[in-house]
Amino acid sequence: MRKVRRRAWVNKPASERVRVLGHRAYVGGGTPEMWYGIGKQQYHWLVSQGLRPDHRFLDIACGSLRLGQYLIPFLNQGQYFGLEPEAELVEKGLAEELLYDIAEIKKPTFAHNYDFDFSFVDGYDYAIAQSLVTHLNLEDTTRLLAGLHKVSGPQSTFFFTFFEGDSARNPKGPSHANKRWRYSFETMAEIGAETGWTLDYIGDWKHKRRQMMIRARPA
Repeated sequence: MRKVRRRAWVNKPASERVRVLGHRAYVGGGTPEMWYGIGKQQYHWLVSQGLRPDHRFLDIACGSLRLGQYLIPFLNQGQYFGLEPEAELVEKGLAEELLYDIAEIKKPTFAHNYDFDFSFVDGYDYAIAQSLVTHLNLEDTTRLLAGLHKVSGPQSTFFFTFFEGDSARNPKGPSHANKRWRYSFETMAEIGAETGWTLDYIGDWKHKRRQMMIRARPA
């Protein structure tokens, strides 16, 4: 029965899936533990890796602000940048997840495109893409890394998660926010090298869905 219900919505346009699932569940935060817990985990991870309030931060596939609800208040005014192709998710996050005029005070900047066009941010100190590559085919993963490299500086650090495993059973066709792709670290490192990055395998960072972590720096 669950599979029948999934087939009913999984191939609908993204905007319709947002309305069917809700702005939290669409990004994998259907329970309070997965919504607040994964957001808090990213926040604490980034601070443990050196993120400071004065740094410029780029949240890739920022969704409905599962991480942004923590980082926008933490960072200095104008230092949070979010890329999210589905504008409706960001609108829901700003309206329902941020309190007390925080958005007006902190002035986050957002862009909406599927092209990995990062021209809206003039460089960054730290960036993260949590649970993005997990939903991207190989072509789009390459486009992500190539596009981000264009706005990266020598000191930029980019963290991203992936499902580690055999890619032979990956879905065919275009990337999809509600389907999963798996890759080996060797494949990720090869794409990284082709697009100007040096990748370090961090691996298990205690993610509840067993997503592994990679750190990327411009080569």
